[in-house]
Amino acid sequence: NEKELFNLRHASLKNVIERIFGIFKSRFTIFKSAPPFLFKTQVELVLACAALHNFLRKECRYDEFLIEAVDEPSSSILPVNEDHTFEPIIQTKEQERKNINAWRTSITMDMWVNAI
Repeated sequence: NEKELFNLRHASLKNVIERIFGIFKSRFTIFKSAPPFLFKTQVELVLACAALHNFLRKECRYDEFLIEAVDEPSSSILPVNEDHTFEPIIQTKEQERKNINAWRTSITMDMWVNAI
């Protein structure tokens, strides 16, 4: 059913994300501990390291951090303004919970419709 499909895909995505963090911690030692930077700087650091990682995977013949390619491109979690700066969203815990539940339900139904 739709909930089982959602749970299966959620678990698969979680595994991919955990593997990516493992690769980042191996390749970029700054991620082994919490860096003492502002949040905005940390976001930019992750993006820069991701770009560098992708460049190295594409251009280097030997890459000890090879992983299999992911079929779908990753999406941005943080909203981006026209000037490409990140804008934090301030919500109460209750608003956040309602939004997450609605988003999860929407994803579940979209996956189910596409699967049948």
